[in-house]
Amino acid sequence: MKKLLILIYILFIPLSCNAISLNELRNNPNQYTLVYSDQMHEAYVDNSTIVVSRYNPPYYAINTTVYSIWYDENNIVEANQTSFFNYDRSLKMLALKFGEVNDLAREFTNDNGVKFKINTLIRYDLNGNKISSISSFPFGKSPSGKAPIYSPSYEVAMYIFHKSYNMYFNEPLSN
Repeated sequence: MKKLLILIYILFIPLSCNAISLNELRNNPNQYTLVYSDQMHEAYVDNSTIVVSRYNPPYYAINTTVYSIWYDENNIVEANQTSFFNYDRSLKMLALKFGEVNDLAREFTNDNGVKFKINTLIRYDLNGNKISSISSFPFGKSPSGKAPIYSPSYEVAMYIFHKSYNMYFNEPLSN
């Protein structure tokens, strides 16, 4: 019986090590960077998880872990996200092709060069207690698609591109 309890304890150590709380996100700004915020939601990037998985200009892919705080649901969602970039569709490159502002705006709105895919999801309460997790999605269809400009997935992508290459994919708005 004692050996069984020790085995169970050892098996659950990894689960408790990966838990994240609101306090941990806020109190470790070197590791977690706030990249998006609105009235009900915040998104933090774990800087220690940024990994370039494709470097083949104009195409890039960067993977990271994102922690989204949903205040209206009192939970934190940990997502492993891959962001995909086509630099030929960046605002800078489109501006070279389309001199007319309306044409540029239409092209950029249609395709800003940034897509995303969510690989895994884990939900925690605000104290870091695990609620649920998804590592495989129904029918193999994980949440993915175009990252709308200034959406959380877009802001994560802009941040991790800059962090990886020390250059902007698209320049941020001035404050």
